[in-house]
Amino acid sequence: MIYWLIGIIVGVGGLTASVVFATLIFLEKDKSLKTDNDKPAVSAAATKSVSDSEEMSTEAVNEPVDKSVVTLADGSSGHDFISKWHDFYNDTLGWGRLETTDYAEQQEAAESILSQAENIVIDDSNITSDLEHIKEAAKLVAAADNRDAMRSLHRYFHDLDIYFNGYDYNQTFGVTEFKGED
Repeated sequence: MIYWLIGIIVGVGGLTASVVFATLIFLEKDKSLKTDNDKPAVSAAATKSVSDSEEMSTEAVNEPVDKSVVTLADGSSGHDFISKWHDFYNDTLGWGRLETTDYAEQQEAAESILSQAENIVIDDSNITSDLEHIKEAAKLVAAADNRDAMRSLHRYFHDLDIYFNGYDYNQTFGVTEFKGED
């Protein structure tokens, strides 16, 4: 009799675990995967209307800057550098995640930015100034859990990505000297 009772308990437990596992798998399959082409800021801006009667224009308001304006020491494009870090900060800080972000990940990112910014070649004094502000903020984040500096990094990369890479909208924080507020 005890063996039957143990068998029933184990069977019910196994069945319950199977149902929970199947439910979790079912819920996960509906989550979409992000690709490098899915820019969260672009998606959010494209779906948000300015007002009920106005729609966002898809006409380019910012022409991409020539690739020769910013070149990293390894020869890679400044466009990719700016876009990559803008995406990173959207994913880790955007939409209310500033206070819950993982500091170790932010510290590692700041150190990477500082490393990539060494010997960068810039042919525009305003971008040079903006990069100095980025490096100052990255140094603060690399040294301590500074949420204001993290926010600053996100805002600089956001605005530079819009102006530098030719987005079709102008929703900026106005923090950059490069094509900043008119």
